[in-house]
Amino acid sequence: MPYYNRVILVGRLTRDPDTRMTTTGSAVASFTLAVDRPPRSSDGQRTTDFIRIVAFNKLADFVRLYLKKGQLVLVEGELRINKWQSRDGANMTTPEIWARDIRFMEKKAAMEETVEEIEKFEEPIVNPEDIFGPEEELDSEDEDKPPF
Repeated sequence: MPYYNRVILVGRLTRDPDTRMTTTGSAVASFTLAVDRPPRSSDGQRTTDFIRIVAFNKLADFVRLYLKKGQLVLVEGELRINKWQSRDGANMTTPEIWARDIRFMEKKAAMEETVEEIEKFEEPIVNPEDIFGPEEELDSEDEDKPPF
């Protein structure tokens, strides 16, 4: 019997990603994604789940370079259960998503930094009259004639 483990989430980063290198030199990035559930109550209140996302290697580099707190992203990956022991010796489990793909869901989020950089180098707006002189008025007789 084949098994299938695929998760697709859309949410906002709750903080800037954490990045590190493993002892073998692989990049690892992690962040928490806030994912709203559809409203189920009559008052329209939403419940938000906070899900840990982990990315490796080139995808971790992408996360480090381009993702920031508050950005809306789509994450596709697989569900993993991280098992660990607490300080008092209790066995604990934490669900996390190992990302395979991450996509921007807002153009603004992807472009904010680029736009700021471009604005630094934009030339000031020049008035055409400063270059070509004042606009000349045509006589009513000249309006029907071509300018050449």
